Formats: sequence, structure tokens, C-alpha cells
Amino acid sequence: EKIRSIMEVIGEKPKMEVFRVGKAKDSKPRPVKVALTSSLVVSEVIAKSPLLSEKDKYKTVFLSPDRTYDQRLAHRTLVAELKRKKTDEPNKRHFIRNGIINSV
Repeated sequence: EKIRSIMEVIGEKPKMEVFRVGKAKDSKPRPVKVALTSSLVVSEVIAKSPLLSEKDKYKTVFLSPDRTYDQRLAHRTLVAELKRKKTDEPNKRHFIRNGIINSV
């Protein structure tokens, strides 16, 4: 139900399978894995995911694509560099786009 309402916010109604991953911990909720029917649908959903931040209810919901182990390592390195830049240059806006850290 919640995943369907998220999809409605971004204007998509794909066929999907939804399940939780990882072990349950009291301190935080487990991530939800959503399996979609095609990579085209995945691309469309990921592209529209910034629409979620416009709704207060979904400000803490983040969507990310499935990544291989090497892609996860590269992304983790990028995020660490992004965090460093944010602390070193707090007056700028930093973000990752197409695998590159941008600052404005």
C-alpha cells in the first residue's frame, strides 16, 4: 500500500514485487526492495524520484537503483567525498550527478 502511494506521487503505476531486506533491528526500519518489470520502468521511476521531496510525508524516502558490488564501492567513495566537500565548503551546494560531484 505505501509503495503504491509513493508510485502514485511520482505518477507511475508499474507492476512490481515488494519485500523487505536485511535483518530487523529495533533502532531503524529495514530497507524495502522493489522489483520492477523492466529497466526502462526503473529509469523512469528513478528519474521522477525527486518529486517525493515535494511532499512532507515522503521527505525521508529515497530511491536508488540496484548496483553491482563495484558500483556500490564507487558510489560509497563518491558519497564520502561529497560529505568531505560539504564540511570543507559549507557555503556551497554540493551534489552527485552522473557519477561526478558538482558544486554551485
